[in-house]
Amino acid sequence: MPDSVRSRYLVTLGTQVFRLLLSVLSAAVVPRTLGPAIYGNYSFLLSTAAALRGVLDNSTQQAFFTFSSQERASGPLTKLYALVLGGQLLIVLAIIGAAAAAGKTEWLWHAQKVDQIVWVTILDWFLFLALSLQQLGDSKGLTVKLQLIGAGVSVLTLLGLLILWATATLNFYTFTGLNLLSAVLSSGMLGYWLVVRNRATFWQGALAVRTYVQRWWRFAKPLLLLQYYLPVVAYLGVYLIQRWYGSAEQGYYALALQWSAFAMVFTNAAVWIFWREIAHHSASGDLRLAALTYEKFSRLFVFLVLVLSCWLSAGSGLLVQIVAGDRYLAASRVLAIMAFYPVAQTLGQLTTASLKATDRTASYARWSVLLSIPDLLLTYVLLAPTTALVPGLHLGAVGMASKMALFGIVSVQVYDWTCCRHLGLSYVATLRRNIAAMATVGAIAFVILIWGSSWLLRAGLQNVKALGISSCAYGIAILTIIWLRPGLAGLTRGQVLRGVQLLGRC
Repeated sequence: MPDSVRSRYLVTLGTQVFRLLLSVLSAAVVPRTLGPAIYGNYSFLLSTAAALRGVLDNSTQQAFFTFSSQERASGPLTKLYALVLGGQLLIVLAIIGAAAAAGKTEWLWHAQKVDQIVWVTILDWFLFLALSLQQLGDSKGLTVKLQLIGAGVSVLTLLGLLILWATATLNFYTFTGLNLLSAVLSSGMLGYWLVVRNRATFWQGALAVRTYVQRWWRFAKPLLLLQYYLPVVAYLGVYLIQRWYGSAEQGYYALALQWSAFAMVFTNAAVWIFWREIAHHSASGDLRLAALTYEKFSRLFVFLVLVLSCWLSAGSGLLVQIVAGDRYLAASRVLAIMAFYPVAQTLGQLTTASLKATDRTASYARWSVLLSIPDLLLTYVLLAPTTALVPGLHLGAVGMASKMALFGIVSVQVYDWTCCRHLGLSYVATLRRNIAAMATVGAIAFVILIWGSSWLLRAGLQNVKALGISSCAYGIAILTIIWLRPGLAGLTRGQVLRGVQLLGRC
């Protein structure tokens, strides 16, 4: 039987927070040890591998999750998707081999070694396989055990990382190898529990290629152009940073992007649960319940990500200096801007999930193509050198962060408006609540985290103490706002009281 929505979310959130704490330790070790250049190369290769995989995906991942969420048992679908994933890996490795044989690896992998390209590409595939297996369980409402497996593997990975660091053997190859071993272990354990222990639900059944290909074609036909186009648009900025600014600048951008993901802890715990519920309710014809689910999730998680983003932005200078060290001080400006990218990500993930879960892929495709035009123009204008044939602003990682965060927040409003109109919700009311939340949380962050931290530093406190005291005061202020105005976070006073009672029992 499926786990309840509450248990799925609480366990997912708990494991996400636990893994976040582990990743904080990792973030304090890896960038310092590898340095900006090597860390930048690793991030660039991982981004390139993800872009290639995205071009080959053809919406199969999202169709797989949506179809699996709509069916009680989906063994034939799982078998077909396993063949698709294997074929994708073989095609990418063939592309790398052909480029290496022709001496053209520079076209996609600027200033990178062939063996490193291959290892990181295989790593990306296994990371994606582990994610797909996790989503397979989520599609049936079976989340708890899978999340616990992921948390256990994260502990082992951190122990391995600390051993490499303590023995002074942490470098590009050992770091990649450790992550690959972790992804293989995670995939093996998840795969065993799903397709062996629960094979009646996830594996048994004759391979129905024609049936699912027809369903996939109806689902993916409006998205085919996007599947080849959007990964290229997303990859362009990363490639131009590598090409025009080098590996160190890539490392600053990668650090800011990775740390900004910390603000996504609540959203990441909910997005696939949200997708499954929207797909399930829309398939049963209950659009009212789907609308209620969309409104509750979007109001709560936009508020939560705003709280974390403002804290991350306001404390970016102190955080980078304390955790990553002086070699990454230039990344503090990038992080201060990139910290707001999770706001766009959160609303973007929820709206995209809603559109695709309700089979409204054509609407999503049209808006994505239109919005990609200013996206491309901004990427060039912000990154291009002033000496280029068409001169740009030459802002490097700061420019890329500005495009990702600020333009992302503006452009995602289109998707939110589309979802609200389809579900019968008021977009104006939604926008008004989001602006009120931004203004309130932003003002609190400015007064306590920026002005308050500066005052504490002038008073003679060390960086760590100043950040700790101001962060605690910020947390208390946010909790006070939630208590006084729970509607700002999409909650009622009764829900807040129940949450306090649950926290007390825990």
